[in-house]
Amino acid sequence: MCFFLLSLLLFSLSGSKTQAPKRTLVEVRHYSSFVVWEAAQKHCRKYHTDLITLRTEKDNQRFIHAQGWIGLFRENATGQWKWSHGDETANYYAWEKDEPKKNNFCAFTRPNSEEWWSDPCGTTHTFTCYEEKLVLVRENKTWEEALAHCRSLRDTNDPPNRNSLYDLASLITNDDHITARQKAQEATTDEVWTGLRFLAGHWWWVDREPMLYKDIESCPAERSCGVIEKTGTANFTTRDCRERRNFLCYKRV
Repeated sequence: MCFFLLSLLLFSLSGSKTQAPKRTLVEVRHYSSFVVWEAAQKHCRKYHTDLITLRTEKDNQRFIHAQGWIGLFRENATGQWKWSHGDETANYYAWEKDEPKKNNFCAFTRPNSEEWWSDPCGTTHTFTCYEEKLVLVRENKTWEEALAHCRSLRDTNDPPNRNSLYDLASLITNDDHITARQKAQEATTDEVWTGLRFLAGHWWWVDREPMLYKDIESCPAERSCGVIEKTGTANFTTRDCRERRNFLCYKRV
């Protein structure tokens, strides 16, 4: 039988189980106002993360309801196409036939279409912003230190009447795992901590989201916690919680 000493840091796991709230690691919002690309970018950066980024075919399919301006742009007719967030060079494209046009430097999408079009950046379109709730912390900490760090985070952009709360990341859906592995590529360690922990004979996500893995070890070694690998394909791997590595926090409120 496995036995674990309940950590004070995880005391919030005790008590009766409540229905886990619906949540996502990436939120997307479409604005119906027609504005030029730069105005759309400023609005998204002020109230969200940025204009939406579609790095891969899977992203393009996930966010097929995005429409209007997206974050893709270039400086001139011979410049590289980049994403607004971080000036990241684009490696994936989904241009409509005969696109992009030579003198068009900004990209947009149409409703329920996976194809992209180009337009002069001074043209007006509606636009889609995204808010990335996942935060990679490039500090090497034990799992419990990582948990404490995440729960101490606050969003300096919060309005006065809002106090965002953070936690170690729970990865529930396939999209969650895709997003987390993309984010982990920026880590300085080969694996990053997630919010998965074996405690009192059960596997838990720290925010009490349901643990859906079917092939996870039922009675692991003492102090087992979950990681996601940068280069692997498995949804989870378990490690000794006392090891030190980067970790993923997410904004849950």
